[in-house]
Amino acid sequence: MEDCRQERAGRANVLCPAECTRPGTRFMRADSASSIRYVTPDLYDRIKGYREEFHRYPEISWTEYRTSWQIAKRLRELGYEVFIGADVCEETTRMGLPSSEFLQECERRARAEGVPEEMMRQMSGGRTGVVGVLKGGSSHESGGDADTAGTGGGFAKESGRKCVVALRFDIDALTIEEERTDYNADYRSLHEGTMHACGHDGHAAAGLGLAEVLAIHRKELCGEVRLIFQPAEEGCHGAAAIVDKGWLDDVDLFLSGHIGISCRKPGEIAACSGGFLATSKLNFHFKGKSAHAGKAPGEGRNALLAAAKFTVDAYDLVRGREGVLVNVGKFVGGSGRNIIAADAWLEAETRGATQTQNQDLCGQVIETAQDAGRRYGVEVEAIKIGEAGTGSSSPRIARACKAHAREMGMEAGYQEAADFGASEDVTLMMERVQGRGGEAAFFMFGTLLGAEHHHGAFDFDTEVLGVMVEFYARAVMGTFAR
Repeated sequence: MEDCRQERAGRANVLCPAECTRPGTRFMRADSASSIRYVTPDLYDRIKGYREEFHRYPEISWTEYRTSWQIAKRLRELGYEVFIGADVCEETTRMGLPSSEFLQECERRARAEGVPEEMMRQMSGGRTGVVGVLKGGSSHESGGDADTAGTGGGFAKESGRKCVVALRFDIDALTIEEERTDYNADYRSLHEGTMHACGHDGHAAAGLGLAEVLAIHRKELCGEVRLIFQPAEEGCHGAAAIVDKGWLDDVDLFLSGHIGISCRKPGEIAACSGGFLATSKLNFHFKGKSAHAGKAPGEGRNALLAAAKFTVDAYDLVRGREGVLVNVGKFVGGSGRNIIAADAWLEAETRGATQTQNQDLCGQVIETAQDAGRRYGVEVEAIKIGEAGTGSSSPRIARACKAHAREMGMEAGYQEAADFGASEDVTLMMERVQGRGGEAAFFMFGTLLGAEHHHGAFDFDTEVLGVMVEFYARAVMGTFAR
């Protein structure tokens, strides 16, 4: 342990292997301010087990078949009404769907890994994701003062109407090869080229942990809880389809969060008051004409050249400009060294500090691609495959939730206002709730990391999952309290 600390001197936010599996957990201390403890040692062990299971079987956007099956199975065991398949996402607004061939390949793998055929029939074609609904067993109507939301007072927009609370947990992985480390040997990814490198395995596990807590306390709920296990967050593909399905339309209180990001110390909890970057995810196909590169190059139309011109010009669009970013992250083209390239494919994104900035930049990037195509006689197809907006936690909820941090002995590490500093399609859910008179908040939960997010050695201290579940449980139970 000491050698590890010396090696990592000056890197306080990096997780040492010995720290990753330490058994102690802050949230289970008996000497904290509140006598109520939702996360017991046994529950924590189950949450940790869920996380390791999800980590072994990572699945990328719209292919989360095994993950969705495991979640749905557990929710049913706990007594939730479970929605899967076309009931979760609006079919026509799913973005960034993989090819049918890739989906079929992933479906064959899921069947081989034990997903029942009935589940596969409902999820086929990328219809992943799960919503679990728990209706309270109390006959009481909610109706306290809305200003006490999340602090132990009731919460309702309308007198006499039962409250609806929703929480979102993302479940997808990334196309990254996992590195072998000293601390992931027991749960390393079994899917080559795919890993949970952002903590969504932990988010999904926390969602199941919270599901168990709420099921135990069902009689104390005087309304409805919806646990949304969202597919396809990476690339901002999935939230819009869930929003369009109507799951957020009548929600009074919406909560979500992320481990790590800007919180790197155990005990930190931060409500995001801003710093969400609006973003658009774009795919481009440059379509030219092949020709012999030596005998008749003039007969071809070089898609690779047009795509390269676009790439350089796209970065020039943001040179010297504040608040906007562009990135071309993938460029594939051509078929051989002596052939004028007939095709090139690019994956790009824009980001802006405001929705207007991003929309303007997105339009400029698409026009820049068309200009490059016209210059070289190449057709350009541009497809938007993902999007997210800006967002901010409702100040009253962020302020009220400090009480839960205080009860957990974490008041010193609680921030009512923090910048997220990245893009998240949860903002679309927050916007829908807030736009219809509800409240929404997004939190970051501090943890030590094995490496940065989206890195092959990414890992985190699972203690943070207990903190997340305890915090959410207090917020939800406080919402329904009279």
